[in-house]
This record gives sequence, structure tokens and C-alpha cells, in this order.
Amino acid sequence: MNHPAHQPKVFFPNLDGLRTIACLLVFGFHGFLSILPAHSVHVHGSSALLYGTMGVNFFFVLSGFLITYLLLDEEQRTHTIDLLGFYRRRVLRIWPLFYVCAAYGFLVVPLLMHWLRVPYYERASGWLHLAFLGNLDSVWQGVQPTAHSLAVLWSVAIEEQFYLIWPVLLMVVFRQWRPGAFLLVIVASVWFRYAHSTNAFLLYRHSLAVMSDMAMGGAAAWACFHYPVLQRHIAGWSRWTIAGLYLLGAACILLGEKNVLPETATLLAIKRVAYACVFVFIILEQNYATHSWFKLKNSRWLTYWGTFTYGFYCLHPIVLEWLVLGSEQLHLAPSALNTIVRATVALPLSAGLAWLIYTYWEKPFLRLKNRRQPAEASLPSTAQQPIHLPVSSALAES
Repeated sequence: MNHPAHQPKVFFPNLDGLRTIACLLVFGFHGFLSILPAHSVHVHGSSALLYGTMGVNFFFVLSGFLITYLLLDEEQRTHTIDLLGFYRRRVLRIWPLFYVCAAYGFLVVPLLMHWLRVPYYERASGWLHLAFLGNLDSVWQGVQPTAHSLAVLWSVAIEEQFYLIWPVLLMVVFRQWRPGAFLLVIVASVWFRYAHSTNAFLLYRHSLAVMSDMAMGGAAAWACFHYPVLQRHIAGWSRWTIAGLYLLGAACILLGEKNVLPETATLLAIKRVAYACVFVFIILEQNYATHSWFKLKNSRWLTYWGTFTYGFYCLHPIVLEWLVLGSEQLHLAPSALNTIVRATVALPLSAGLAWLIYTYWEKPFLRLKNRRQPAEASLPSTAQQPIHLPVSSALAES
């Protein structure tokens, strides 16, 4: 029998494509709507891009699913969880790029603005961002950082906070009854959202307001891991059942975002959980359904770029910032056309920069991460055949 450390890594092959789609949704929001004048959103028929923020929600749910599944798999194979090893892998995966972006925002941007003679003051706290508390800094101040390159790091901070507490909740506090961890986080998050229903900025950025996404993903991973009957049930879904569930999920999000229903405190409290259910369905359908209309692993382009989504997510605001500054220096008048051209140029530039950073900066750290990493979580037998990769070349789990 092979030692776990020498077993091949196995990953869910359709999830990289989902990462790419979610990242493109976020890019669409940042590249167009965050620059377009507010009054022009509906005039130019671009209101659909408002749903780009859903990409962040999806990333939270996906992180909860993957991390929980990996922890449960490690526990099953080794009869324990190496917490220090887990934290070490998270540090090597998240920190190198995060601190490059933070250094750029706090050190390079002020110098660049001074050189361009642009009045500039960074509102964000450097210390809180370095401690992965940037989202709370924004909540306490009521505004986001001045530098665009810092403005997206709030979600990375929340994920890092989740990585810190989640293994302890699962493996120590609720070791004897794992559902307690999911219930605690979900109930606490819903209560928090209900209690602060009038503060939209806080509901979007506070850790406790969004942690239910990760707990929902974790609950789905736990259920699939321990109950093969659930996997078999999903595998038996017909194409029309899947289509109906996708339509139901789309209707759920449209109704929630179009404010068709009165925005009561109760609705605001549970709305995010409802969205998380939609994203859980998408993850499970892609992982386990055998009659899917389309498996994202069949798109080589989406799957390939899924490897670079962390870099793309963190770096595309920097590229957009460069292009905006360039437009201002050329005295180009703000317009919808200029915005579209900028975003169109920013997309390949951001992808190229993400590729370069991954290849020459992130990858050396990932080699250290994989050197002592246990085998990747295996796919259940009801899913399509798993793809085996050598430990050194397998994709990062999140």
C-alpha cells in the first residue's frame, strides 16, 4: 500500500472552469460598472454586469467546499489532521501574491501619484491590511481603500480568516458532531445580517456577514463525503431536472437582486444563504451529475485559465488603474466608449500579468507547498473518473 504522501493527487476537474467564469464576472463589474457613470448603467444596457459581484460569493462557497473536503479526506486517510501543515500550505498559497499587491498599493501607488502630481491620500490602514483585516478596516471607516489594487484584497482577507478558524472548529471544537460547526457559522451569520440589515456596506464586507457562504460550501462537502447516497442521487439527475434547477437558481438571484420582494430585515438576512444554495447546486452538479448539459472540463480554455484566477483577481485592478491613469494623462474625456476600450485592453493584459506572476513568483512557493503535502482529495466513485496528476504539477486546491 502506498504511503499517502506518495499517492497521486486528485482534483475535481470541472471546478477550474467555474473559477474562470466567476473571475470574469468580477472583472466585468470592475472593468465596466465601477468606472461607468452611475446614470449610464441602464442607459447602455449594462445592468446585467451588476451581477459580477456574485463571483465573489461563488468563490467563498467554493473555498468552503474544497477546504472542508480536503480536511475530511486527510482525516480519513491519516486518521488525523496536520493543522500546522494545513496553515503552512495556506501561507505558501496566499501570502506571496497578497503581500506583493499590498506592497504595490501602499508603497508604489503613492510614489506613482506623486510622480504624476496627482493629489493622493491612502485611507486604508497598512497594519490592518498586512494582518488580513483589511475588510474590517473598510467596515470601520465606512469606505474602501483609495488604491484600486487594495480594494479587492478584502475578500482575500476574509478567506484567510476562514482558513484560520475553520480547521479548529471542525477538528477540535465540533470534532464529535461536525454539523454543529456549519450550523454555528450559518446561524451566527444570518443573525448578524438581520441585526445590521440597514448597513449595506457592512453586510457586503464584514467577515461574519459573509462566512455563511463558506459554511454552506463546507456543509455540502461534508454531506457528499459522508453520504454516498447523495452523490448517487445527483448522478441520477436528468438533463431536464438539471435545466429546471438552473432556471430556479437564476430566478432566485434575479428576484433577490431586482428587489421584487420587499427588502425586509428577514429577507436581507436569508438572501445570501439562498444565493449560496444556488452556488452549492452548481458545484455539485458539475462534480457529480452524469447527465450534465456541459462539463466545464471540456473547455480547455476555461480550465487552463482557472489555474491563474487568484492572480487575475488580485492583479486586474492594477492593470485597470494603469489604463485609467493613462487615459487621464492623455486627457481623454470619460465616456462609455473609452470605458469599453479600456476594459477590452485590460482583459488580456491582466491575464498575461497573472500568467507571469504565477509562473515566476507563485509557482516556486507552490513547489514548497507541495513538497510535503498529503494526497489531494479523491473524487467519489459516482462522479466521472478522476484525473490523476503528479504531486508536483497538480493544480492548487483554492
